[in-house]
Amino acid sequence: MNVKRPELSLIVVSYDMERELPRTLYTLSPRYQQGIAADDYEVIVIDNGSRHPPRIEDFAHLDMNLQIHSFSDPRPSPVRAINYGLTLAAAPLVGVNIDGARMASPGLLNACRRAARTDSDAVVTTLSFQLGPGPQWLTMQHGYDAAWEDRLLDGIDWQNNGYRLFDISPFTENATKGWFGPLDESNLLFMDKDLWTDLAGYDPAFESPGGGSANADLLRRALEHPRSHQVTVLGEGVFHQIHGGTHTNSGQNAPNVLKNAVREYFRLRGRFHIVDSERSYFGPVSRAAAEVYQRQLSAGYTAPTEAATVARPVPDASNRYLNLLKSVLLNETGLEIEVALDSVRGAKELPATFWTDTLYDVPGKLGPALEKKRRARAVGFETLSESSFLPLGYTMIGRQRLDHLEWCVTTALHDGVAGDLMECGVWRGGACLLMKAVLDLNGDQTRNVWLADSFAGLPPPLLPEDQGMDISRENVPSLAVSRARVERAFADFGLLDARVRFLPGFFVDTLAGCCVEHIAVLRLDGDLYSSTMQALEALYDRVSPGGFIIIDDYGALAQCAQAVEEFRAARGITTPITMIDWTAAFWRKS
Repeated sequence: MNVKRPELSLIVVSYDMERELPRTLYTLSPRYQQGIAADDYEVIVIDNGSRHPPRIEDFAHLDMNLQIHSFSDPRPSPVRAINYGLTLAAAPLVGVNIDGARMASPGLLNACRRAARTDSDAVVTTLSFQLGPGPQWLTMQHGYDAAWEDRLLDGIDWQNNGYRLFDISPFTENATKGWFGPLDESNLLFMDKDLWTDLAGYDPAFESPGGGSANADLLRRALEHPRSHQVTVLGEGVFHQIHGGTHTNSGQNAPNVLKNAVREYFRLRGRFHIVDSERSYFGPVSRAAAEVYQRQLSAGYTAPTEAATVARPVPDASNRYLNLLKSVLLNETGLEIEVALDSVRGAKELPATFWTDTLYDVPGKLGPALEKKRRARAVGFETLSESSFLPLGYTMIGRQRLDHLEWCVTTALHDGVAGDLMECGVWRGGACLLMKAVLDLNGDQTRNVWLADSFAGLPPPLLPEDQGMDISRENVPSLAVSRARVERAFADFGLLDARVRFLPGFFVDTLAGCCVEHIAVLRLDGDLYSSTMQALEALYDRVSPGGFIIIDDYGALAQCAQAVEEFRAARGITTPITMIDWTAAFWRKS
């Protein structure tokens, strides 16, 4: 009897997913998947050391071509288990679902198969969503758990209409620059078997729990392969269920997991790089998926931070003033001009229509660039890319970090936390301008706002921990903003008075001996290991009980995170670090 060779093999890695894996496999079964027959594909589950490994007989009712194997050498990283699964694949088109907690939309497998047929060298990538109200690493800190997720799933009849998963998954985790931008990774992707062989699968050097950045590394290497072409499937996707112990779902441990993953990637590859090359898109797009896209395009996502859930009401006029101030500090009101200027950067001469049309009325062809800039500005993403231009506003930290900073200052005033407000690393002064405005609105005439900065850019990397991170004035002159320019900004906003205090000079020379006695809110934005450690060592003891310590680059820069972790360990600080958004974190001094 001849057994039909499958057209498609899908590797699924599982570890302690007794709750999640049955749902995932149901969504991959022919009972649920549309447009593809049971004998067209195989699903190979590799268990990576579960305490209670899945059993093949538990899934017999799904009538699918399913294999379940226990990996003989389980590690905290799933990379070796994935590579073992790749050796078992029988189909010419092979995919990997990076973990067994990712449910699929009903047309996903057929769409990936059809997308691969459009190009013999296709790297088929998919969009990844997270179940729940937003990014799970953040929503978990505000009560989102398995029981909440179970209630969401029970309320949408996903077994009979899997596209309802879009209704409870507003956040796209791997498309930070929008659905039509480059993906930082693809949590389910397909390539032909020969390309997998050329790449030697996933790099086993990624040994951190959950694989760290191995998935992003795999996508980068695949897209940089000379014979590959990216085809992104739209309208379908995978939906991540909440579970413990991995990169995405580490809850209060998320900062440590992310820090270690970033540090491992820097050690193995250097600076993180997202491939933004030519790519094709494959549809169709379901109505449910289109509605999610439209919501993200028009409004973006605002995660439920502590600032949002605990914020204290302020009078309407004050609230309107602060919202307008934030818009100006971020230059949200001048994004069209920035897009127009971006469009002619590097041009030897400007077209005549630039002054009459483009500069004051961004034409339709620049509309996508405007939307991209608006989304990036909202969350402070623009500094991630080497090709990004710094914003023309007064801060790069995005709306969410500004909202949180307002909450910290307001809470410190309300709770009577003693001390001044201080930022170390101010750039054009936007965060300090907001702090001074909040003080003035609350009628506080006793506290100072301290601005500590060299006002000449960052120092060169002198310590081993900072090697490879040279963002000094010679390399990034736009980070060097003079004291006179920052003072002028305070004067322009009517916020300059004797309570705005400047500490010019590198932190190593100025902070230890400064006359700041007590601090209620301390915001550190020094990027480097050395700058972060110097500020913590000089100023932490001056932070009053109940005061706030905010670290702007904790999630983005491994050097910064290393300094924070080493300082906290040396001091025995056990107060949990809470993420504010994708990079900033804070804790409150007990």
